[in-house]
Amino acid sequence: MLRKPIATIICFILVQAIFLSIGWFVVYNATHERVAQSVDEIIIDNNRRVAESLVNAIGALPNHFDPEHESWKKAQHLVESVDFGSGGFACILDETGDIVCHPDLEDDPSLGDVNLSKQLFNPIGSDTSSTIGDADSTEMAVGTADFSINGKHYIATQALTPSGTRLLVHQPVSGLTAASQQVTAGLLLRMVAVGIPILLLTAVSGYMFFRGHTRAVCKWNSELETKIETKTIQLRKSRRAIVTALATLSDYRDNETGQHVLRISEYTVVLARELKPNFEEIEPDWIERLRLASMLHDIGKVGVPDAILRKPGKLTDSEFDVIKSHPSVGADTLIKVHGEIDSDPLIQMAIEVALYHHERWDGSGYPVGLSKSDIPLSARITAVADVFDALMSPRVYKPAMPIEQVRNIIIESSGSHFDPDVVNAFIKVVDELCVIRESHSEPDALGIAA
Repeated sequence: MLRKPIATIICFILVQAIFLSIGWFVVYNATHERVAQSVDEIIIDNNRRVAESLVNAIGALPNHFDPEHESWKKAQHLVESVDFGSGGFACILDETGDIVCHPDLEDDPSLGDVNLSKQLFNPIGSDTSSTIGDADSTEMAVGTADFSINGKHYIATQALTPSGTRLLVHQPVSGLTAASQQVTAGLLLRMVAVGIPILLLTAVSGYMFFRGHTRAVCKWNSELETKIETKTIQLRKSRRAIVTALATLSDYRDNETGQHVLRISEYTVVLARELKPNFEEIEPDWIERLRLASMLHDIGKVGVPDAILRKPGKLTDSEFDVIKSHPSVGADTLIKVHGEIDSDPLIQMAIEVALYHHERWDGSGYPVGLSKSDIPLSARITAVADVFDALMSPRVYKPAMPIEQVRNIIIESSGSHFDPDVVNAFIKVVDELCVIRESHSEPDALGIAA
């Protein structure tokens, strides 16, 4: 019962995780962009302030730098003291653009051969590029420059002397980008740390809800099934009681006791069970329907006058014609009932039994003259059961026959009056039929021993 709810919970969590991920992505990108923008602004402003401080600290410089001059040593000491982190540094260019002061110049004298005057420079707020050597010589210029090997840098530069000696402060964008990513990565971890408990809480809550709901549904279904089963049993008992009452009433007009229809119902069940291997249509529900339907086989006799039905002597042709009408009368009555109850298989079988139980295998029966398998199986079984009981029972117009005589008559009628398969089944169960007859024997109501 929990497989589908668990699948539902998993799908819900996946959908929730997707939406959370989309939200995280949007928030993270917006935050990262904002942090990156803030870092840009902070670094550019910091470069400007550092450059301005250095300009003020260095003061006036000679047009030509001499490594032995005190002013150079002062400038070198100042650029060495600048520590930005992330690879940032300050340097001084001479009037030609060569590096004359650099934090690493002592360890790497080759830096003195590097010329930056022609390096492209992109001032902040300007759409046009220039070179570092052509940058404004009177005001602090800030922007970015691409140093190819070292990548893009934030730049702040200002001339120190009229001749073009220039201070250059720069920090690599890559290091600062990594720093901003590290800041936003911490944010992402916090978002995930918050989201995972939400998903877990959703999973647990959903599981508990579905588990409780499933238990409630199972309990409700169990109670409903019990009520339906009880009602079904009651309806079956009620229907059986009504059918038995109607059949018994019709049988009283002919046999006075009503035991005939009870015996017929039991005979047909025994015969149907014996025939089950030969016919696919015979299954437990079909047999139970036959038990009740067979009881209504002679319900049409309610339309036959007592003078004919109870006549002790031989019937005239016209009287026999009236007797022969009882299958049609019974079927018409049941058809009217069937019209009020849509597709009831019991009523449908009862119509077949009432209408066709006097048909004969060779086609000489009545009222339609059907033959062989055109006669419904339910009517073919009922025909053997009806004749067996009629021959075994005393009537006002005849005494009861001994079992051997009855047995022989039915066997001799195989292939003419009766379905050979049903007769073969009768031969196998005749002893059981006799036991049933004894259990539902007729009292001596007619003054003739049963």
